[in-house]
Amino acid sequence: MKSLWNPKEAAQCKDKLELLVYRSRLIGSEPKLCVWGGGNTSTKIIRNDHCGRECRALCIKGSGSDLKSSTVKDFPPVRLDELLEVFKRDRMSDEEMVDFVSRCLLEPKAPRPSIEVLLHAFVDQPDIDHTHADAILSITNTRDGEKIAREIFGDELLWISYVKPGFTLAKRVGEAYRKNPKAKGVILEKHGLIAWGPDAKTSYGLTIEMVSRAEKYLNAARKKKKIWSPSIFSRKGVLQYALTSAEQRSLLIQSLPLIRKKLSANQKVILHVSRSPEVLEFVNAAAAARVSQIGPATPDHMLRTRRIPLYVHVSSARSRHAAPLLQNQIVSQIETYAQKHKRYFEKYKRLLPSNAQTMLDPYPKVILIPGIGMITSGSDLKNAKITAEIYEHSISVMKNASTLDTYESLSERQAFEMDYWPMELYKLSLAPDEAEFARQIGLVTGAARGIGRAIAFELVKQGAHVFLGDIQDDALNEAVHFINRETRSNRAFALHFDVTNPDSVKKGIEKIILQCGGIDFLVSNAGLAHVSPIDRLDLEDWEKSFAVNATGHFLAAREVTRLLKRQALGGNLVFIGTKNVLAPGKDFGAYSASKAAEAQLARVLAIENGEHGIRVNMVNPDGVFEDSGLWETIGPSRAQSYGIPSQELKTYYQNRSLMKTAVLPQDVAEAVSFLISRKSSKTTGCILTVDGGVKEAFPR
Repeated sequence: MKSLWNPKEAAQCKDKLELLVYRSRLIGSEPKLCVWGGGNTSTKIIRNDHCGRECRALCIKGSGSDLKSSTVKDFPPVRLDELLEVFKRDRMSDEEMVDFVSRCLLEPKAPRPSIEVLLHAFVDQPDIDHTHADAILSITNTRDGEKIAREIFGDELLWISYVKPGFTLAKRVGEAYRKNPKAKGVILEKHGLIAWGPDAKTSYGLTIEMVSRAEKYLNAARKKKKIWSPSIFSRKGVLQYALTSAEQRSLLIQSLPLIRKKLSANQKVILHVSRSPEVLEFVNAAAAARVSQIGPATPDHMLRTRRIPLYVHVSSARSRHAAPLLQNQIVSQIETYAQKHKRYFEKYKRLLPSNAQTMLDPYPKVILIPGIGMITSGSDLKNAKITAEIYEHSISVMKNASTLDTYESLSERQAFEMDYWPMELYKLSLAPDEAEFARQIGLVTGAARGIGRAIAFELVKQGAHVFLGDIQDDALNEAVHFINRETRSNRAFALHFDVTNPDSVKKGIEKIILQCGGIDFLVSNAGLAHVSPIDRLDLEDWEKSFAVNATGHFLAAREVTRLLKRQALGGNLVFIGTKNVLAPGKDFGAYSASKAAEAQLARVLAIENGEHGIRVNMVNPDGVFEDSGLWETIGPSRAQSYGIPSQELKTYYQNRSLMKTAVLPQDVAEAVSFLISRKSSKTTGCILTVDGGVKEAFPR
């Protein structure tokens, strides 16, 4: 492992706190050292308290923060001398420790310090780093881990047998350090590496050095021993024929919505599929079914991955029959997993305080499927990917540990204590409240500009994952970039989507499934307008209007409705209509007639799908000029129809409304947001006008 320490960058840090942030970011940026949210770092400083008195302070990472993106405020200062007082004690409960530490904070409103704050206090070294490097865990999670560690590190690193984080672990580390003050750090069994030093550069450098030694040892071992073979596909009694790429894709498209339905029994989730070479090597290995069920690489992984993944056991089947067989097996085994977790909870819940005996979501966070890969779930795509990243580190540890010896993990009871440990679950409470459309996935057609773009922006801003569908690729990519930048998210996705082409529609929906696992809403917005009196209207223009404004809505709605029914989680369809549905305009026959067909389509969909929890509503805007490619095309012709100069057209539309006001894309977006939201949960088959009040277009 290479050191990322840059003397010039470090020299720009004005004090020890900034150096703490600098080295913390270096550690957090190296995935093999530290996964998202894991690890903790500290430094000891002299600072003034609220009365201006000098005191020694320990600044340590706050619970729930991430080293890679940390700032000074993520390291709450705690009175060091007061922390050292409790070293005299023989025992201290978690509740007593949290209460005591909170009273030692120099800044009462600072984040809660890491649960390992006492450990950092009890070691009399200025700078301390705790990491969960894959290479170190590969040693600590073996049957002969202590023996191997001594072979690699000698007496430089002390070995601490596993104990749950908290006062007892801190006391043991503190006592070991006092007996061996020349040690450079400790290895915590099944929990990682702690390195320290007189300054930030030394503690960081020791972390890199010790991990590098472990990696060198592992590299030598891998040359002598080959693992993860033979493949599961060569063994009798299991799937004997690998699926083709097309069959794998088909299986995922058919299975992911069903998996999402199962995993969303308590709360909707977003799915992510991982098919890296490392993941496929593992899920296809004959040993994976056994090794994956031993337990986590470290307790820190469990908050996201749970104690064990679901490993899907597949029956023997020939390739052409494998996909439907596997689909049924995946769904049934998810439920079996949940039932096992319920029994696991009932077995150990007595270990929890009476006020904390509430079972967590029993469904798996990680699903391993031979021949397919790994499926992970999360509250959003980012968190689903983080779970996948963490479990890929577990795979690395399992592989390396199996190369050295026999992979081991926590006992079932020890795992439960961490799985349901209030100190760890506290991190979940630090997450901000979820936005209105968090956990939802949707498609907005015609989203490159104007109304569609504004709708997509509004829904992403409120937490949704939104696929922007359009045929204008450049404008589409610009819209996605803008939305993600302005919302500081990555929940907007570009999707080349031609509503007039059944194949494009089908492939677009499949892409959404493969990327996020399903769908929750469709905003059918793509439209086309042509200006001409009926007697001079070409058949080609008539048919083109119907292809986009009627058939296009039909194709998109049909594909999404099929998916929503299969997923069985309800859903929303919102059609962007027009004032012309209820009050058609002169020289606008093709547009008015085709949009009226769209309206009837929406009504029928509402009638057919209410029993499935699928709501269907319409928004009828009028005269939305801002960022509209439509008016750039038809504006002069519409002005001619009304007998007015082109430059007066916008004012004409504004003045014909009762409110004499311009209608903006954002106005339509807010109406769509309302119809998708829980605020309209009892509304379907509705037309909501956003036209400033055109009395001829009042819904009747």
